[in-house]
Amino acid sequence: MKTIVTLIALVACQVIYGQILHQTLREDKTHEYWFSLDQYQKPLNYAVEIAHLGGNINRLTGKISGNKKNGAIAITDIKGKVLFEKILGPELNFEFATDQKEIVIEFSVDGFVTYSKKINAETLSVLVLKLQPESQEEVYQINAQKELSTNELDTIMQCVNNCVQYTVNKDVTSCGKKGEFTISVQL
Repeated sequence: MKTIVTLIALVACQVIYGQILHQTLREDKTHEYWFSLDQYQKPLNYAVEIAHLGGNINRLTGKISGNKKNGAIAITDIKGKVLFEKILGPELNFEFATDQKEIVIEFSVDGFVTYSKKINAETLSVLVLKLQPESQEEVYQINAQKELSTNELDTIMQCVNNCVQYTVNKDVTSCGKKGEFTISVQL
């Protein structure tokens, strides 16, 4: 019964992102904590500069360096005809010229919700895309011999977050401390 109530709370309380979702003192006096990593996921701002080259030609340029995730951009006319498509590496750079006044930009980056917007290229000089991170579905569990402080829990959650990054992909169990606490993915 307790498990069902906890699962209902997890589903119903989507605003608890990144915090301890569940905390229990078990019969054997050990402590159990469940958490997600959503609080560590930050939006990605991406600016597309639009330069009016003369006549009805507009050049769109987007550039980010230092990003660690791949992406893709698609630019279509308002009828859905693809004008430009490009797979973007970690630098997320592109440049494109068009004579279309109204276009649809679809921008996706691994780990973020796809951004799609219809724009009038003649009236803009900069388009800022605020990409929202995808919700993390995984719930992690800490089994501890003693009650953990807020600082200890935050340190553990940061360690797990570092392990699951695209560039690291380490085993989250490495964040545990032998004899004190273990970390696992809640299934």
